[in-house]
Amino acid sequence: MAGPPIRRVAVVLGCVLSVVLVAGTGVLGHRTSVLIDDIAQLAGGVTATVVCWRTASRRTGSERHWRVSMAAGMACWSAGMAVWAFYRSALNTPLPTTSVADVGFFLFPVFAVPALLAFTGLSPRRAAAGTRHLWSMSLLDGAIIVGSLFVLSWATALGATVRSTRSHSLEFLVAIMYPITDLVLVAMIVLLATISRTSARYRTQLALLGSGISMMAVSDSIYAYLVAVGADMMPVLTDSGFIAGTALIALAAATPSTIDADRSTTGTTSTAQLPPKSAAVERTQLLLPYALMGGIGVVLAIVWVHTGELDSPVIVVGSAVVLLALVRQMITLIQHDNLLRSLSRAQAELSHRAHHDGLTGLLNRSSFDEHLRSTVADVRAGRGQAVLLLIDLDDFKSVNDRFGHAGGDQLLIELARRLERCVVDGIVARYGGDEFTVLVRVDLETGHATAVRIASALRSPHVIDGRPVAVGACVGVVQIGRCETNDDSTPYSKPHRIADVEEDELMRLADRAMYRAKHGGKAGIYAYDSSGILSEVPNLLDQGMRGTSPKIVAGEPDPSRLIVPPTRT
Repeated sequence: MAGPPIRRVAVVLGCVLSVVLVAGTGVLGHRTSVLIDDIAQLAGGVTATVVCWRTASRRTGSERHWRVSMAAGMACWSAGMAVWAFYRSALNTPLPTTSVADVGFFLFPVFAVPALLAFTGLSPRRAAAGTRHLWSMSLLDGAIIVGSLFVLSWATALGATVRSTRSHSLEFLVAIMYPITDLVLVAMIVLLATISRTSARYRTQLALLGSGISMMAVSDSIYAYLVAVGADMMPVLTDSGFIAGTALIALAAATPSTIDADRSTTGTTSTAQLPPKSAAVERTQLLLPYALMGGIGVVLAIVWVHTGELDSPVIVVGSAVVLLALVRQMITLIQHDNLLRSLSRAQAELSHRAHHDGLTGLLNRSSFDEHLRSTVADVRAGRGQAVLLLIDLDDFKSVNDRFGHAGGDQLLIELARRLERCVVDGIVARYGGDEFTVLVRVDLETGHATAVRIASALRSPHVIDGRPVAVGACVGVVQIGRCETNDDSTPYSKPHRIADVEEDELMRLADRAMYRAKHGGKAGIYAYDSSGILSEVPNLLDQGMRGTSPKIVAGEPDPSRLIVPPTRT
């Protein structure tokens, strides 16, 4: 609250102080001072009603809602004040007993509660917890705070007031309802100031409105005390809370929100960003009820030491507050458990997405590379054998051209399922586009059989939009181990042994074998053995020789050197 709002508050409070001093000193006589006091209170109530109503007509949403509610509440309060002023100024009744004025006063908090609720906003944490949890915790917090304040009031002053023989039962009951209802409003103001993210946008409005209601609550409490002790009159100075409170409520209604102030300054209509909630504010929300209970416990301990006893209302209400705190803690623990479960599920989902292809559900390229590095390390250490397969679909672009990308995606999903069924003990991944990779921990001969089985399974027709579609696949196979290749540029030179091949080189070899298959007429299989010999693997399943282990064609120097090198490096 800076700039013009501070100056307006200073001017208004200066005028209020002047009125209070003039009426409170009694220099104009008692009747005149009371009349000035009543007129000032009534004028403040009527002004707040008019300002709230008129400013509400130019607002929308929650800005309009809280102003309309406060206009209704202040109208009721002003009506009660009019009756009160009639009693004191016209009938010269020193301290009015229960009357129709109390109806108007009691209706004020009825409308003030929804006005304060209009300021409620959701921080990220509270939004994630859900609406039901939000409101249950808010109600519990309010009940704990109000109950704690009631215990504090009773233990310090209210209990002694009740035990006073001068308090009339009905009159006291009406009087005591004022501070009780005010406690509810003050508790809501405290909660809004500490937990509401929306209040950051309406910080100045909420500060003025809360200050006004709090000042009125102070004067209400003084009134209840004077009635309880049987006072003959209410000093004019004790009414200063009513005068200043109504003035601050009017100022709150006349104050624009932070966004409106930014618009008037910049001349733009863009929406300002709300500042994020800090961790300290969130902790305040969680700890405030417990901190207040701790403070009440200290006060009760002091009272017990000095008096040796506690009144039954303190024990009953205090026990209820403790029970509510336990319920609150149980709800908090359950909510935290739910949040942890949600976090675990979210982390599992993120981990799955990080390692799997979003379309087919197979492992993605980065995850496959990790498995390949681990497998190569195991083979080098003598822990088993392994074979790498690189699979590329033939003429897949024609499927996309004919059936669109949706049809192509449908075919990729089906072929991925077939790949998983063909690979019994191994890893299947979508390496990118229409390329798939397979890693099986078997010997080279079994790897050939797996490649043959895959090529045959992928060629089976699949129905897209009522039409059968079949695509072939070329497969490049590499045995993982101390592989031998030829560094000589001569196409048919004899291979010679080199150091252990890294993962990238293994993928390049698989790429060469796959491209050699494409060069040979597509739908073929070529394999590198551990000696660096590239050979064609006949598809014996197409020759009616199921169950027979495929044999490698006699080896020959790597003919893939006659092919344009693959684009992937």
